[in-house]
Amino acid sequence: MTHAGAIVAGVATPHALHLRILDVPLTVLTNDADILARLRRYYAPYSDGIPSPTGTVVKLVQGRPPSLNGLTAISRPPGRSVKEAVREAADGRLILQRRTGVLMALWPGHAAAVGDLRSHLNQAINLINTCWARAHLQDGFRLFHAAGVVRDDQAVLLAGPAGAGKSTGALRLLEAGFRFLSNDRVLARADADGVEVRGYPKQPRVNPGTLLHHPRLRTLLDRDERRRLRRQSPAALRALEAKRDVDLEAVYGPGSVQLRGRLAGIVLLTWSWEGGPFAAAPITAEAALAKRALFVKDLGVFDLAAPATGAPGGDGRDYAALLERAPIIAVTGRVDFDALVGLVTGIVDRSRKVYPRVIVP
Repeated sequence: MTHAGAIVAGVATPHALHLRILDVPLTVLTNDADILARLRRYYAPYSDGIPSPTGTVVKLVQGRPPSLNGLTAISRPPGRSVKEAVREAADGRLILQRRTGVLMALWPGHAAAVGDLRSHLNQAINLINTCWARAHLQDGFRLFHAAGVVRDDQAVLLAGPAGAGKSTGALRLLEAGFRFLSNDRVLARADADGVEVRGYPKQPRVNPGTLLHHPRLRTLLDRDERRRLRRQSPAALRALEAKRDVDLEAVYGPGSVQLRGRLAGIVLLTWSWEGGPFAAAPITAEAALAKRALFVKDLGVFDLAAPATGAPGGDGRDYAALLERAPIIAVTGRVDFDALVGLVTGIVDRSRKVYPRVIVP
């Protein structure tokens, strides 16, 4: 196979979904009506039904992927299993998702996935969102590994290691009157007025423990699930990996998700479940760069401009111009979501005093 697009060559994809997410058009084509219907529900706020001559075309094929030789497994940090294997093509890259068996391809202006996408729809969603993010990265944005919330168009990012409570914190802030920006990834770009941020068009995927302890989302668990989960220890709940999507607009109503805002601050969650008293202190951009592993993110094997080595790239210096334009707060001590809500509220209130209201179109 010499060209990436060969994995879907000759497969009819008569079902089309036309998306415009903020100002980025995408066309999704599939051979499966069920996949189309589920994606149409998922991307309902961004489906305009208008074909665009520009933008990436994503083909999703429900079926058996072709067998490939010459794939190279992408290494991950010690203790973490290999997720992906890749092979370079004449015009792009082939990516095998080893856990699900879904085979993906990327080449300029196009992407494709073949496999059991009915059972693994999240793989299709991730591919669509990756294509959307690639358009932003080509337009000067940088990618943060962070959750985010917005109030009065002022956005605060929550960054931290896996299990730090980024998603849980963002959901608690939603209860406090914020809008949801993003669950795990945020795009940011400096401009004349500061920093514009954009959240991923992806529903938060949360674990059962988060649902159980959230005042509104626990209703998404049935009675038997709640009873079973309450018998587990807090540590066991945090270790569960049975995440599910949460349609926030179905729970909180239209307008609870806002994918765009102005950066008001960044909170680095370096707290722990067994720490001392909650504490929050400002740090410099230089000090934040020393902790860049908490927030610097790239597209990994989905970045055609970089080699598919799996190794993190760069020293984060291209983030400096962003970090210097907003306060950065490092949180230490014990996990305390009520205190986090107060901290983020204060960041936004101070930002509103410093900057005039900017209405983001």
